[in-house]
Amino acid sequence: MGKKSLNDRCPLQGECERKKCDFVHNELECPYYSANARNGYYIYDQEDIRNRTYREREEADFLASLEGKDDETEHGSHIADSGKMVYLPIEKLIAHPDNPRKELGDLTELADSIKENGVLQNLTVVPRIGEITGQPTGTYTVVIGHRRLAASKLAGLKELPCVVSDMTLRDQVRTMLMENIQRADLTVYEQAQGFQMMLDMGDSIDEIARKSGFSQTTVRRRVKLLELDQEKFKASVERGANLMDYMELDKITDPELKNSVLDAIGTNNFRSALMSAIETEKDQQFIADRIADVKDWATEITEVSFEKYKYIRNYRKWNWEKDSVVERPVDADTVNYYYRVGMGQIDIYTDKTPEQNTETEEERHHRERKEKSDRIYGELRAITQRHYELRKGFIAGFGQAKTHLSDICLFAASALIGDGEWGRDAIDAELLSELLNLNIDEDTDYPTFKAIAETAAAERPEYALLACAYASFDSWDNGYYDRNWDMERRLYICSATENEELDRLYEFLTSLGYQMSDEEKALQAGTHGLFVE
Repeated sequence: MGKKSLNDRCPLQGECERKKCDFVHNELECPYYSANARNGYYIYDQEDIRNRTYREREEADFLASLEGKDDETEHGSHIADSGKMVYLPIEKLIAHPDNPRKELGDLTELADSIKENGVLQNLTVVPRIGEITGQPTGTYTVVIGHRRLAASKLAGLKELPCVVSDMTLRDQVRTMLMENIQRADLTVYEQAQGFQMMLDMGDSIDEIARKSGFSQTTVRRRVKLLELDQEKFKASVERGANLMDYMELDKITDPELKNSVLDAIGTNNFRSALMSAIETEKDQQFIADRIADVKDWATEITEVSFEKYKYIRNYRKWNWEKDSVVERPVDADTVNYYYRVGMGQIDIYTDKTPEQNTETEEERHHRERKEKSDRIYGELRAITQRHYELRKGFIAGFGQAKTHLSDICLFAASALIGDGEWGRDAIDAELLSELLNLNIDEDTDYPTFKAIAETAAAERPEYALLACAYASFDSWDNGYYDRNWDMERRLYICSATENEELDRLYEFLTSLGYQMSDEEKALQAGTHGLFVE
């Protein structure tokens, strides 16, 4: 997607979230430009208008003083001057104690600009009233212009242009919120807090959107973020998380899972943790659906006595054959059935009778070992496929092939020619077709090189080369485990295994910027908990 164009005159259009600009050639009337114009981001004909307005106000004040008006009044010591621009001594200006923006940032550049050009935009202030006398104290609280005030002190200015207002405290807070929310350097957390404060003060989503220039969707998304664990939220912002990361959390509905993934935002574990949480929710839904199916004809139990209950079967989330559709037993009306929710499965039992051919203790232990082995295998399959999706997603979204052309060519040469073990037949045709949007030849079930050359290679040759190389290396079952038959225990056992080819792939992807999650590293090292188990 290209850079949006709202108003080609405005250097701030990339920051503004409006979908349409209504202020072309009248940018001073735009709340966002008026509040955020700064050195290097000025529209100079608008700044000329601003400066001319200030000069006209200064001349008007000077002429008024020649007519004998009280000097102290012209410097805004009385609330009667509300709405006028006057120059006030800098020592009489006090920062607002309720300013939502606590950190003013680096003031060096602004102070240098003020030294050279003066203050180009007035401050907005309100008179401070004595608690005992109820009269103006001669000092003022700044509502708009806290950075300008602080930078002007650094620049050594003695007085500043100010507009005196008689706003209520509520209006002061609302004004400061609006000014700060529109700034580009606020964190997502600060914006979310600001929007929530405005909602608490009675503004609607629509009103906030109109006043701030943000869309209603953006306002809602920011406020929704405050449902997250606040300490974890703030920590993720400090790690450099962006709004797109938080939007990904919308793929998860469970608050506890959301907060668990929040710990990974801003780290190299985020994508893996997000996919894992999505899978966990699907698994939870799988179990919930099976419970809903069996509870009509079975009674839930929490403990199993194998002298009392006979095991029938189970419905398990790691059943890769996908045959876990619940069927009501034909004798459910005459036989007592029970179910127990286990680790990712639901076990079905009936009452044990002396006449039944029940399983022995040894057979039961063997069945339980087999189920545990199957569970480990199922989880390793799921984890391995998840990491494959992460790698595939990285390649699918990679847009810097030209920058890494040398690395890609070396990798491609190794993959496509190599030491004789790699070659044309090793390429995953379906994967390559997916990456390059090709139509697989139904007769040969293989994407022809002519199709590659005429489509992807014609427009993005570097990416076509990358896709071909990657498709020859990776597949969904490319992982760090083996599943072998254990003769003594009579079941399949999963164990860690080295995978030099996958090591080689990860080394290459890392050179392109891919970040391995801790889980991927644990599988590679053979230290994952499933191997220990």
